[in-house]
Amino acid sequence: MEKLALPVPVANFCRDLLRWYQRHRRDLPWRRKLEPYSVLLAEVMLQQTQVKTVVPYYQRFLKRYPTLEDLAESDEEEVLSLWSGLGYYSRARNLRRAAQQIRDCHGGEFPRTYEEMIRLPGVGRYTAGAVLSIAYGQPLPILDGNIRRVFARYLKMDGLSAGDDSPPLWDLLTRLSRYAAARKEVSDLNQALMELGALVCTPRAPSCSRCPLEGSCLGLKAGVQEKLPLPRARRAVKRLSYAVAVVCHQDRFLLARIRESEFLKGMWEFPRIRVKDRERNLSPEMLEGAFHRELGLSLNIGGLLKPVRHQITFRRLTLHPAVGTLRTATPPSGLVWADPGGERSVPVPSYVAKIARLYRQIHDC
Repeated sequence: MEKLALPVPVANFCRDLLRWYQRHRRDLPWRRKLEPYSVLLAEVMLQQTQVKTVVPYYQRFLKRYPTLEDLAESDEEEVLSLWSGLGYYSRARNLRRAAQQIRDCHGGEFPRTYEEMIRLPGVGRYTAGAVLSIAYGQPLPILDGNIRRVFARYLKMDGLSAGDDSPPLWDLLTRLSRYAAARKEVSDLNQALMELGALVCTPRAPSCSRCPLEGSCLGLKAGVQEKLPLPRARRAVKRLSYAVAVVCHQDRFLLARIRESEFLKGMWEFPRIRVKDRERNLSPEMLEGAFHRELGLSLNIGGLLKPVRHQITFRRLTLHPAVGTLRTATPPSGLVWADPGGERSVPVPSYVAKIARLYRQIHDC
């Protein structure tokens, strides 16, 4: 394997980057106390999610579960409810399972070795390195999208795409982390690399004039900084259309648990049936028959709200909210009355809360 090399001495690279970080780093809540539980929680939440979105979720979650022991003793549905709207719900389930594994297998003490960390549910190479390097100062590298983008440009890595797990780049980062760890700087160095990608070396229109590495950036010298890294191959989008039954009573909505075989399993949502994309004029009569036939739900449907569109990973959903009332005194078994987004709500995807808000703008409940 051909080794990557920096265009400047390692000492100069680290010095310039760390000076910039000390002046410009953001005051983020998980940086105020660099202990393993808060670092793990932040890193898991930040996967596929922007910082500005994560901050309020992080603060609410830590208030409810201030310690690893609190999370290990938690109820899964309550955890998912706190996570509602953040997406990628397997992260929440794995985080809870990891807390339980640390409690049961490590006596409640966070693992101190990479081999033990990597065995925790939902913890991969990046997350293990982030926790151990940031919280404990261990000489371990991290490689996320921000860091991959920084080095694709800085080293003019023409063949590196946005999703590549590049062994030569991991090797370079390992060498950098060992150098920084010897100087007790690895925690700041890894955070500085991520911060540089987030604030300066951004996906579009990087602010090269503000970059501490501007003078030695090979991509900038070649004028190709905005073309790197190469875009990753995108998964084909799957378009799905559903009708959802919006039934409200005493400020609560009728919700059903999402089937285990489908996306967002274990969450709660409006009763939902699949409709064909070409069925643009959905009649109340047709929907009443379909909900009864497929879900055993007897409804009087008075009309439809405007369609709501929502994307979950590669799935693009079009949801047709059908407003109705129950024909029976009690709903079928398995359905519950709940307030999406309320203080004691069951966990719901964000599109459920969106439809509930849309309904309340027009109707009294």
